[in-house]
Amino acid sequence: MSRLWVGRQRMEHRQHRNTAQPNSTILQERTSRKILLLKPNFSLPYTYSIPGLSMIAATLSRTLRNATRIIFVMAMLWSGAYAQGERKIDIGECRLHIVESGAGSPVVVFESGLGEDVATWADVQSKVASFTHTVAYDRAGIGQSDPARRPRTMGAMAADLHSLLRAGKIPPPYILVGHSLGGTLVQMFAHSYPAEVAGLVLVDPEDRQLPDRLRSHMTAEEWAAREKALGEALPKMPPAVQAEMNAMMDSGRSEKDVLPLPRVPVILLTGTKKNPEFPGNPLEQDLKLELHNELLKRIPDNRHVLAPDSRHYIQNDSPQLVIDAIHDIVSRWPSKARPELPRK
Repeated sequence: MSRLWVGRQRMEHRQHRNTAQPNSTILQERTSRKILLLKPNFSLPYTYSIPGLSMIAATLSRTLRNATRIIFVMAMLWSGAYAQGERKIDIGECRLHIVESGAGSPVVVFESGLGEDVATWADVQSKVASFTHTVAYDRAGIGQSDPARRPRTMGAMAADLHSLLRAGKIPPPYILVGHSLGGTLVQMFAHSYPAEVAGLVLVDPEDRQLPDRLRSHMTAEEWAAREKALGEALPKMPPAVQAEMNAMMDSGRSEKDVLPLPRVPVILLTGTKKNPEFPGNPLEQDLKLELHNELLKRIPDNRHVLAPDSRHYIQNDSPQLVIDAIHDIVSRWPSKARPELPRK
């Protein structure tokens, strides 16, 4: 997988996280100004005029983003969204930070995108906890979890989640909710442990074919220049994020890693809002939608939800769409009567 694509994705993730976080307006404005000042005064086709350089700008503003994260998590703690329980669970290799709330079955398990911690799910998790048991966690080296002792691979990350649920005595069945990279990881989990999965909600999942399709619209020189820019930025990222990026690029994603999925309901959400920060984004969004449709054709029990007001970070831009999708699958489980779907 291209380092350029992964870096551009991570940059957009951070932009969406900042716009969704309360009590951080000043930090957002400062960060945005810094990024804008570092953007080049030219453009090239299909999203690649800015990505590498934007990643460099993002690394320079890391301190501000970390401060924003602290403010956000503190606000959620004060509000009671994480009132039920936070703990660290030893899975053998390391201890992983976990946040639980709610009660019932099946258990909804949240898997974050590249380098993201539990805060990305705070709004959605607090609502879903009103009708079932929920679990969010930080992967090794992310957020409050300990660093991993072994090299990171996609398979190892999926196995870590399984070990976490077992060590935490959180029994199946699970409804897995994965965003971006997390979308791939929950598919790998479902493929590896099909008997434990009751459903999947894929929130704008990453697809390794997208960089290749985008690359066909660039010259070799354009691609090489952007790869170089991101290659220079990669060493400045936190070690755990570098490890996850390398795992994505080294392993990629082939159908044998995720298909066939168990015969459970799958709801896929696609953000379709164009991103003015990246000149070629309309093409990227069209290709992403095309790939998501191709994936769903291989899944018997599926539903596709378009999010016109969201880009990639649907759980922040349009959280109710994610909550609705989760409630849909939970309500199919016959274990008990379900309360009404929470609304804002």
